[in-house]
Amino acid sequence: MSEFSTGQSARLPHLTRRGFLVGASALSLAACSSSQNTSSGAGTKNALGVKLPAGAAPAADQYYVQPFDSTGASYKALDFYENVYSRAPLADQFDIPLVRLNQDYQIVPGAASSWEQSADKNSWTFHLRKGIMWSDGKELTAADYVETLRYSADPKHAWDFSWFWSGVIKNYTDAVAGKVPTSSIGVKQGEDKYTLVIETEGPVAYIPSACLYTTPLSAAALHKYGSGSYNINPATCVTCGPYKLTKFDPTAQIVLGPNKKYTGPFKPTVDTLVGKIYAGGDMLPRFQTGQVDEISVTPLDLKIAAKNPKTKDLHLYKNPNDFEIWYTFFDTKKPPFDNIKVRQALAHSVDRDSLVKSLLAPLATPAYGYLMPGYPFAVEDQLKPYTNYDPAKAKSLLAEAGYPNGKGFPPVKFYWWANAVSNTEAVVQALTHTWNSVLGINITLQQLDKTTFYARMNKKPTDISMGFVSYGMDYFDASNMLSVYKSDGRHNWNNAQYDKLLAKGAAESRSAARQEIYTEAQVQLTKEAPGVFIFHLLYGYYYAPYMQGKALAKNKNGYDGIQWPGFAATSDSLQNLHVAQNKQNWPRQKPSGIS
Repeated sequence: MSEFSTGQSARLPHLTRRGFLVGASALSLAACSSSQNTSSGAGTKNALGVKLPAGAAPAADQYYVQPFDSTGASYKALDFYENVYSRAPLADQFDIPLVRLNQDYQIVPGAASSWEQSADKNSWTFHLRKGIMWSDGKELTAADYVETLRYSADPKHAWDFSWFWSGVIKNYTDAVAGKVPTSSIGVKQGEDKYTLVIETEGPVAYIPSACLYTTPLSAAALHKYGSGSYNINPATCVTCGPYKLTKFDPTAQIVLGPNKKYTGPFKPTVDTLVGKIYAGGDMLPRFQTGQVDEISVTPLDLKIAAKNPKTKDLHLYKNPNDFEIWYTFFDTKKPPFDNIKVRQALAHSVDRDSLVKSLLAPLATPAYGYLMPGYPFAVEDQLKPYTNYDPAKAKSLLAEAGYPNGKGFPPVKFYWWANAVSNTEAVVQALTHTWNSVLGINITLQQLDKTTFYARMNKKPTDISMGFVSYGMDYFDASNMLSVYKSDGRHNWNNAQYDKLLAKGAAESRSAARQEIYTEAQVQLTKEAPGVFIFHLLYGYYYAPYMQGKALAKNKNGYDGIQWPGFAATSDSLQNLHVAQNKQNWPRQKPSGIS
């Protein structure tokens, strides 16, 4: 989901993905200048007391350097509940959410060891683990989650993600609007300090999935400092996670060192994290010279890498990250896109398979529906009849709409913004050419900068009649992704029956029944074509060969590399990655600021 869209994604900014390769001589020089310690760390422990696995590098080398692009960014926070869209690299590491996500996208215990829904379906109770301590000596309890969620609803705080719990947690919407005090929202301590109760606005089946976003602030620190900004200062940082802040320079580098007071259950092998922040530029040579331990790559990067002996055989890790879809949307309230047959004609004019193969492979799959295969309750075969490539059917539909062979069809501007990882420019050019040649219509491209694009799209009424945009999930449930097309949401296709299906699916707790409901919703959405779904993005990653562990292995869907939500407290990847001995002599430069 885009940073500027309604219902925006909570994920951290993606890495810069453009790059070029340096020559072998430069690589050799970097290798000679880097510190190489080839003695095994097996049998020893890292700073957090974790026994290093066989083949691991020494404890001093258990650090992980990730690159981030600061172009256009203004980093202000390191905690989700202080600020979502301006939080810095390596955010959300000072706490433990109620639940986490494993490699197979399943919700697993976090700070809560178990949870259950009430008999009347109007609340959920989470049972917290005992003995998880904050670094100030206080214990993590239900009070921390209560105060954090109240803080998020405080209109004085003006949290930038309050839409997420609005209409979900009881009285949350009214609290955000200042109509009721934050103490009235449906979050409270249960029978003891280790029991958290979340009351909802009616039955909400997906609360456990949504509770991935419950990374708490310290209630004591909130009261002491008045906001969550205390965690951007090493002197005032309060953590109950395995890391503590040691350096915060949002223009250059952020460093998290080991929290030796950590008492939680999820201890990582990597005990130091470094976020290298770059103001643009090519990431690939930074990876090649050992400045960073991973990069995200574009299709162009892959073509360049294939020509270089150093990288041509390097394994490409691929996964959906946040299951992002790229699609064409329409203003369905104005001609010509108020005519369903026009929209259906455009849907049947797209040869998704050929487009992906020629422009995006291996980092995309064709999108026959809004939900990507592998995402909860996604279907595909049921949708293909409404969106498959069929030029003859497309021409017939356009004629039925009153535009035979495109005659009388008004000129249309197709708006887009540049995105390297999705090869946007080439894709929109191909789409425009296909629609014009197959249907005999006149669509012209109009590029906008990203900020302007989203501002115009999100205007009410929208100021874009036809545009190309992406959306990625916030939590693993169909209720999240499919809500994009809910009435009065991101787009103006308002369909009462679709809304009823979404409400019914959100309230239903039986998995089989939810599948039936969401299948019907996906069929309706695809059939009426308020958007033309083009492709699902796959993210490609290169990791230095010494980065190893279960976190990089293939999951049940065949995807590998660190899965969404990344190397963070919200994921089980945290304890499943380590730095191995550098047997390949891959260059590695130890950043300044770490021991």
